[in-house]
This record gives sequence, structure tokens and C-alpha cells, in this order.
Amino acid sequence: MSVIISGSIAYDTVFTHEGRFADTLRAEALDRLNVTLQADSMRRTYGGCAANIAYSLKQLGGDPLVWTAVGRDADDYLRHLERQGIRTDGVTVMPNEWTAQCMITTDRDGNQLATFSPGAMAHADRLPWPDDTGIVCGILAPSVRSTLLAHAKAFVSHGIPFIFDPGQTTPLFSGDELLALTRAAACVAFSDYEALMIEEHTSLSPAELSRLTGAVFCTHGSQGSSVWQKGEETVIPAPKVEAVDPVGAGDAYRGGLLWGMERGLDAVSCAIAGTVMGAAKATATGPSYRINAELVEKAVREGTPFDCWS
Repeated sequence: MSVIISGSIAYDTVFTHEGRFADTLRAEALDRLNVTLQADSMRRTYGGCAANIAYSLKQLGGDPLVWTAVGRDADDYLRHLERQGIRTDGVTVMPNEWTAQCMITTDRDGNQLATFSPGAMAHADRLPWPDDTGIVCGILAPSVRSTLLAHAKAFVSHGIPFIFDPGQTTPLFSGDELLALTRAAACVAFSDYEALMIEEHTSLSPAELSRLTGAVFCTHGSQGSSVWQKGEETVIPAPKVEAVDPVGAGDAYRGGLLWGMERGLDAVSCAIAGTVMGAAKATATGPSYRINAELVEKAVREGTPFDCWS
């Protein structure tokens, strides 16, 4: 069984700022912003939401099928995916474009500022549906507006239940579009900050959105996550871990959701799996981390991620 993942493959440059954005940015001056943040460290990594989600799902024994486009500089990245055992037959190379690039700055509180260039991914709305008859579910991860809308239509026309994950692209959609995508999806996933943006566009809280779809998942960083179903919230506390790098933890969470979704687990069990995966990613610097799938199965079985490392 395959899980189709629509989203980005990108080269990431990640900066660490030891201060706090809140101490530098001033709300009253955002309309004339001119700020330089000191970077205390820098690294270049393999990134992109689709690739990160695929990596998480692969850690759990899943078969992710990434569906996106990359550019002429992607040979090294494709070899990297193949070394991880992640299929690349759903990835189209566009020789006249560059692969997506993301510049990320993280402060000491785990807040992030990012600049993203989609490159070849901006043309992924033209891609044909993958030649795979074993797809059982999928996710619409952040990409570009035209691609996300086109891939949503493809998921619906092929009868594939999917997670709608607008992420940083949320401001690109109208309230009506966000509501239509929510209704079409099996469930919706977003962070605390994205929840505020979605509510601003739709006038609906996560609890109210959950009445339009199967479940709403909201991540709270080091505090874990919440699941809303038919207006009712279930809180999933995070495991007690020493977090060193939050970049990609949200994508790792979504890999856990897909793992549960593929197996037909209930929404709370999916959220427990996702919370464990997000915590595992936060303990490792960079995009690569390891976790024993048995630990995730144990957490789901016991109904809590708290002692999954014991």
C-alpha cells in the first residue's frame, strides 16, 4: 500500500538565532521593517515538507510516494531519497528550473522565519497522476496555490482520502477555498499559528472546523497536540525529551498521522503517533533522525506518548 504525498522537495539553509524574535521585532513598526538577525550557526540540509513527511513515514515502515517536481540541480537530492529507501518515481525533473529553496531562521524559543522559492514546484500542477494502483491515502502538504488546488482535485477524482495541510501557504487562499478544501479532506492539520490564520480567513475555530471534516489536528510545539472531532477536543501531551532542533518536527508529526491513517486507526491514535514522531525529530539536529517503530506502536497501544522512550 502506498501513501501519496503532495508538497515540496527543497534545499534548506537553516540559521540559528540565539536571541528571541520578540525582542527584535516591533509590532508598531512592521510596516517599515528593516532588521538584520545575527546567525550563530548555519547548515544546509535536504528539506521540503513532502520529503520530510516521507522520511517520517518511511521510519515507521510505510511506503511514501512523493508527487512533486524538482529542477536541474536535484540529482544529489534524488540520490539521497533513494539511499533512504524512498521512491522517486513520482518526482518529475524539470531541466529548465531550479529545485525549491528555503531559508529558515530559528530563534531560541523555536519560532521560525522562512523565505521560500518554489522553483520547479510552481509547475507541479501539470503533473500526471502517478502510475500506482495501490494508493490508499495521502496528504496535501504546503506547496504553491495552483499545485495544491490541482492536486486536491486529483485526490478527490481518484477517491483518495487525504489530510489537508495548508501550512505556510494558508494566506494564499480565501476563506471559501479553505472551507471547501476542509470539506473535501478526510482531516485537516495545522499549527497553533496557522490555526489563527485559518480562523482569521474563515471565522471558524478548530472546534468549529472539526464539524466539517473527520478530524482537526493542531500541534502545540513542545506542548504536544490536540485533536478536535465534532467540536470536542482531546489533548495529547508531548513526551519529555530534550529538544535541540524543532525544524521539521511538524512534518515528522504528519508522517505519524499518515502511518495511523493508512492502518485505519482512530484520530486520537494517529495524533499520538504523530506527537511521538515530532518529539523524535526535535531531539536530532538536521533532517535525519531514527526511531524504532515499536516505540510508536507501544505509545498508541497504551494511549499516551509519555513513556514511549522507556
